[in-house]
Amino acid sequence: MCANFYDHALFRPLSVAAFLPARLLTHVKHVFADEPELLIAASWQELESFIRRKPVGAVVLDPAADGTMNVGAVAGLLKRYPSLPLIAYVTLHAPQFAAVAQLGRLGLKEVVLHRFDDAPEGFRERVERAEGNALTHDVIDALRDRLAQLPRQLSLTIENLFEQPHRYSSALDLSMEAGIAVISVYRNIDGARLGSPKRLVIAAKVLRGFAYLRDPGYSVLDVSIKLGYKTARIFSQHWVGVFGETPARVRSRLTDEAAVESVLKWVGANGDEGILSIGSGHPPGRNSSHRRRRRRPEPG
Repeated sequence: MCANFYDHALFRPLSVAAFLPARLLTHVKHVFADEPELLIAASWQELESFIRRKPVGAVVLDPAADGTMNVGAVAGLLKRYPSLPLIAYVTLHAPQFAAVAQLGRLGLKEVVLHRFDDAPEGFRERVERAEGNALTHDVIDALRDRLAQLPRQLSLTIENLFEQPHRYSSALDLSMEAGIAVISVYRNIDGARLGSPKRLVIAAKVLRGFAYLRDPGYSVLDVSIKLGYKTARIFSQHWVGVFGETPARVRSRLTDEAAVESVLKWVGANGDEGILSIGSGHPPGRNSSHRRRRRRPEPG
């Protein structure tokens, strides 16, 4: 049983959106067959809708996905969502090469060639590397000594929380993934000077919200939905609790370093938590059915 929970905590599902012609899409479905969060777009409009409202960690696309070479559509995504990893998956033909070269000058960094470097394991590894978030890594590195004081399953679960905060809303979620009792989650987190489960969940969501809102394509409502909040008001309330100002004011003023510092201070603070409900809903996912049936109020 414990070994199963340990393996479960190691598993980090990828959140990938794809817009591709049929032949390339078939291979991508094979590569990510075990992923519960593979979103398949049927148009450029649907792809952008996924980006704005779903917790997409990376996008795999072909500029000619709908049968017409559309460099402008990809260029628009690069401009509106510069921090979102876009991976061009194309065939070895002159029009695709010309498009990729043009997009490379506009910020496209990753290209995978069909039948040349798209072996499943390597393809998946490239997407995993692209999904990494620098702010998340900075916070986890800063908390490393305190995380080392936790049971390993719980430490890994908290890392997962910061990597994919949309999947969590409570101490119960942390407990279920780590495979330990809820009361043990509270005791261990308090003993490691990590505040409380509620503070960690809020910190992870707000930090990822800050990363999203650096991109001009997202609204506060978009980000609140991506992170699993029921309302943008609760997300804004949490944001003010951590950063001291509203998202509209902070998104263009706060540096990455200052954001990380604020989140670390929030985690270690001993303020009143009663006014901050988590207030998150859950998109369909690995634990969502359990959450709907078993969620209970956290101690304030």
